Amino acid sequence: MNVKLLAASVLCFASLGTAGCAQREDRGDGAAGDVPVAQCGDARADPARLAAIRESDAELVKALHDHGDPVAEAQKALDAGDYRLAAATTPDRISTELYGAQCRILGGLKPWDVRALAFVPDEAAAMGRGPDDKVTDFGRRYNAAILGDARYPYADICRDLDRAGPEPDFSEAGTKGIEQPYGFAELGPARMAYGLGAAARRGSVYDIRVLINRDKQDVDAPDMFGMTPLAWAIAYHRWPAAEALLKAKASPTGGACQTAIDRESPLQVARIMRWSAMIRRLRPLVTEEEFANLRQKPRWDDQSLTEFNHALTELKQRYEKVLRRSSFARHDLLFEVDDKGNSTSCSLEPASNSPEFDKELCDLAIEIVHWAPARDAFGVTVPESAKLVVGFGGT
Repeated sequence: MNVKLLAASVLCFASLGTAGCAQREDRGDGAAGDVPVAQCGDARADPARLAAIRESDAELVKALHDHGDPVAEAQKALDAGDYRLAAATTPDRISTELYGAQCRILGGLKPWDVRALAFVPDEAAAMGRGPDDKVTDFGRRYNAAILGDARYPYADICRDLDRAGPEPDFSEAGTKGIEQPYGFAELGPARMAYGLGAAARRGSVYDIRVLINRDKQDVDAPDMFGMTPLAWAIAYHRWPAAEALLKAKASPTGGACQTAIDRESPLQVARIMRWSAMIRRLRPLVTEEEFANLRQKPRWDDQSLTEFNHALTELKQRYEKVLRRSSFARHDLLFEVDDKGNSTSCSLEPASNSPEFDKELCDLAIEIVHWAPARDAFGVTVPESAKLVVGFGGT
């Protein structure tokens, strides 16, 4: 995009977990302060743990190239409490499918969720194999050993590809919400050792109480996927489990280094699911500012914005002589967008020195630019204003 011609401003959600960041600390006055990384309660924010992970991943790659035993490497990882699966990176995503496993995580897996073995081009990924049979075989045997071990606590989130079945259809998620944004509906048994997250997914209030009262487990500690137990209870629509966790002071905004707008926060999971009753239950437990931050302004479609940018360039060329009579300036292109994402009005502020140019510009913008509609804090589409910033005039 030519940023001199067209800059854009819109409110967006943070979609990744924020391990390693500094966010909120309750100082008793309702204000938010910085939380040191050491207080995050998130293993992904522990420098010593991260260093150990990097070292173990280097050792895994070395074992791969030295013809090591993937099953033995999997056992070593499980002994260390490392449950990450082997994965390949492609130009578009991180894939465990090439190595015989499927994980159902909204938004896809993140780099810290997996042990990356290789980069795989699009063509190989489309054929379901990596460019190197040795790496593919190693990855599949490694993942099979991890998934087949009774110590693996995420068998309801990741499982063998031949047991996964068809992937869910999220084509209507924008209007109806996502019924189950994470994992599989068929959970299977869980051990107490699997922790609060597994108990929350299964709605086991008894296990939750034991793990909190006897084992003193942290109710707000994110797991390897950035999900707290309360987020898991909501993702699996377990109201009694959510109530038990809230009684234990679980946070609706997630871990100490998460915020309400993070994809993995309990509030955001409830919003993605359009679970209005749960959102209303959580609302009194957050500040009005945190709740208001859940609102989402209209978001333009990138392809349509690129098309509009080309059309704007051509329009400016036709009106070049007129526009150059004024100094270069930035102007707000203001829209009203309905709850379907259609622009219902457009105006340019301040106006240019050519009413004809302004009208053509707005007509083009209404015709070309497509919007994802705004959503309120409950995830319901609503009419809302939007803005693009354009620049033109003499140099």
